[in-house]
Amino acid sequence: MEKDDHNRNNILNEPAVTFGGRRLGKLSVFRSFEEAAEAEALADARQIPQERIKETVELILRVYGVTREELKARRNKLHINIISRS
Repeated sequence: MEKDDHNRNNILNEPAVTFGGRRLGKLSVFRSFEEAAEAEALADARQIPQERIKETVELILRVYGVTREELKARRNKLHINIISRS
């Protein structure tokens, strides 16, 4: 059996795993929670501000159960309603 045939037999054909529209890259294992928090902070620091804002907007839409289509269908308003809970 040649090397290429052997490598072809070792390929796993599974669908790509995605989260939030992004493909998950790799799995990391850390020795402590502090090490994991540091790695997460470094990853956040490397992210461009526009991407962070986009993720924040997506999270807000999910929390309030609103889709982008519903948001776009809303009438444009030139004022802000402030609702306070007492």
